[in-house]
Amino acid sequence: MADPNILLLTYDSCRFDVLVDADTPVLDSFADVVPAQTPANFTFPAHQAFFVGILPNAIDDLPFYNRFRKQLLGLVEVGETNVARHALMTVASQGNLLTGLRSAGYQVVGAGAMNWFRQESLTWGFEDFSFTGTDADAQIRFLLERLDHSRRFFGFINFGETHAPFDYAGKRSGCPVDVRARVMTWPPVERGPVGRDNEAYRHQMEAAAFLDSRLPRLFSDLPGDTIVILCADHGECFGEDGYWGHGVNHPRVLEVPLAFFRLDGEPLA
Repeated sequence: MADPNILLLTYDSCRFDVLVDADTPVLDSFADVVPAQTPANFTFPAHQAFFVGILPNAIDDLPFYNRFRKQLLGLVEVGETNVARHALMTVASQGNLLTGLRSAGYQVVGAGAMNWFRQESLTWGFEDFSFTGTDADAQIRFLLERLDHSRRFFGFINFGETHAPFDYAGKRSGCPVDVRARVMTWPPVERGPVGRDNEAYRHQMEAAAFLDSRLPRLFSDLPGDTIVILCADHGECFGEDGYWGHGVNHPRVLEVPLAFFRLDGEPLA
């Protein structure tokens, strides 16, 4: 196939089990979400890894989901050269995938919600980038307005609605539970309802459902041959084993959702 358009969507902090339990008919119509292990436990290093082709990695022997089986985007001449050589698409760069794609003629446009995307060291490879804060509608509008359909593109959105406090447009009430890592005691001690039994779980589910309702607006304006990568950068602890939030190597932080699909429903390769 010709070099594809690529859209990377990250649901910040979204747990795998949350996205599976959430009401996401749009995503479900395109692909099943599989559990994968993120390369990092907070936003900045996870996205740095994504931008050199190290996406969350599934354990199952599935092409693209498990990069050791077959990688989607590979950065050659540096990094994981032996893995990347089998990628569906490879680019060469001494920077990252973004600069490599730009050198190959791609338009590289992105929008980020989390404060880490104020850091030029995270966004320097983009041709056009907007730090929006948590505002999915503004992010989608920015991306669609900037993309030039006469060029191949790499589009990126880091959605913040699934990050604590799980706010989204039109939400009627805030999450009553502070799940940020700063509330942990040390050593961690599990107290009260955790995981699915914690009210925060439902709030993240609702945020994921909200994002699903925004996907049709985004997808409808993109070419059918666009490959979508949808994942989280890390998960979130909701009190399991006394852990809260992220930035720690707890299984709930390291397990994230991952899905690949083409908008026209055709196979990736």
